Amino acid sequence: MTTEATPGEPGELRPTGRPNARLRQSVTDMVRSLALVLGAVVVIMLITWRPSPDPVRVVDPTPVLIGARIEAGYPVLYPDALSPEWRPTSARWEITEASMPAPAWHLGFVTPADTYAQIGQSATDNQSYVTSQIGNTEPADAWQGWQRYVGPDQRALLRVDDGVTVIVSGTAEWPDLEFLATRLSPTALPTVS
Repeated sequence: MTTEATPGEPGELRPTGRPNARLRQSVTDMVRSLALVLGAVVVIMLITWRPSPDPVRVVDPTPVLIGARIEAGYPVLYPDALSPEWRPTSARWEITEASMPAPAWHLGFVTPADTYAQIGQSATDNQSYVTSQIGNTEPADAWQGWQRYVGPDQRALLRVDDGVTVIVSGTAEWPDLEFLATRLSPTALPTVS
């Protein structure tokens, strides 16, 4: 409904009873424009949307473990009878800058508590290998033949047997690291699930 001036008092607006066609047109145009913009946003989202993959990529460490056991002159350790909640995420047998000239065995896990734990093992006498494995930690106490190291965001257990350094470390809590250390075996193999 519009208002316009009619004869009578000067400046007084009175309704004429006629609907304003332009008002209805501008609301319709606004609704159409909004629908177009929303449609474009939906199309862009459909084109660019990708499902989130599982952030934990599980690997099969068996081939690397077998290769390491063939090449190493010492027993390469693997944890025996771990539950499926221990998810292996990395396995390497290679000469690293820190382990040079000897190769190093590395095995990483996501623990049942969704923290990280790793096993490092090498016959190197290069001191930088230990530093690379224990990170920014300080010696603490001893535990069942292992030396504990504690840092602000990492813990480590270190043991040297017949010139072979074994380190169990990570962001995992002590019970998980200790459990992993007690399960280490020279004959254990990963279970296929």
